[in-house]
Amino acid sequence: MTMKILELCLSPDYGGLELHMRDFSRWLSGKPDVELFLCLQENSRIQKDLLDLKAPSLNFSHKAGKFPWQKASQLKYFIKQNKIEVVHVHWKFDLPLVALVKQLSRRKFRFVHTRQMNMPGKKRDPYHRFIYGKMDCFIAITRYLEKQALENLPLSADKIRQVYYGVEIPGNVTSERTESLKQELDIKGDFTVGLLGRLSEYKGQHLLIEAIGRLKHENIFVNAWIVGATFEPDYKAYLQNLVERKQLQKQIYFMDFYPNPIELMSCFDAVVLTTKNETFGLVLIEAMHAGVVVIGSDEGGVPEIIDHEKTGLLFKSWDSEALASAIRKLYKDSEFRQTLAAAGREKALRQFNLEQQFQKFYKAIKG
Repeated sequence: MTMKILELCLSPDYGGLELHMRDFSRWLSGKPDVELFLCLQENSRIQKDLLDLKAPSLNFSHKAGKFPWQKASQLKYFIKQNKIEVVHVHWKFDLPLVALVKQLSRRKFRFVHTRQMNMPGKKRDPYHRFIYGKMDCFIAITRYLEKQALENLPLSADKIRQVYYGVEIPGNVTSERTESLKQELDIKGDFTVGLLGRLSEYKGQHLLIEAIGRLKHENIFVNAWIVGATFEPDYKAYLQNLVERKQLQKQIYFMDFYPNPIELMSCFDAVVLTTKNETFGLVLIEAMHAGVVVIGSDEGGVPEIIDHEKTGLLFKSWDSEALASAIRKLYKDSEFRQTLAAAGREKALRQFNLEQQFQKFYKAIKG
């Protein structure tokens, strides 16, 4: 029997959340027992990326906001007309829209939310009680987030599921392709580091610049590539000025969003995640799949991915000196680095396999 599922994400951005929604939608579209529908923001990157699926779609010109009655009316009609059974919401700002539709709609549907962002405070006021009271299933992408949901949300434990992200096992990352790409992008140096993610102060790219500056004073020369779309232009200008002040122009380079991150990661000796409190850290498991050693901060969900000194290294969050120490350790001990990389890849293959994780998401969504 075919299940009709609406994947809904009105986010205009294009980070890990949106990429997960895109990839899961593609996976659902290939299932013979699923009829896929989409609700997206017009002209967003994700909307353009999913055009080729030719799935019936409802597109809005901008995000929904709190209790958008007009959009709710349109979405209610779309759900009724297509007899949709599950509405799967990815972006937290879309939750009021779907909760309102469920309140107004006579058609019963399952309201599911996959949560990728931290929830540091209590959300038990009447507004949040209304939203989460309409929800049938809350999927947390880490145990850390599951714990936050149990502590902070007006949801019973039986409505909360924990499912990790997964990454597709790369088939095109070969040593020949890696060497060719390194030449093409001029990635070179005795020790190279990649930091991939949108340019935002919360992502902490400045920590890597400060760490490389510290190491330079020890005559340890590390080259780094900071890769990602610019979400905060002032912060990018700050990063560029920081590079100039520390005279690191020949060691630190900026690169825009790269469409095949695992392929790019294979060019580096290490991949770093400097976010202050990352909910998960998709780039880490991508790098692990690519066979590259990883370094991440010790907050959020990152310690669930990296077993310190076994599958990678953790450093004290928001501490550039601690980050420099982790990089130094890998720089000086290539055998240790290779051991960590091999163990990290084995864990990624075992625990963060895309097909296995999508099956778990699907099972949670169906209920």
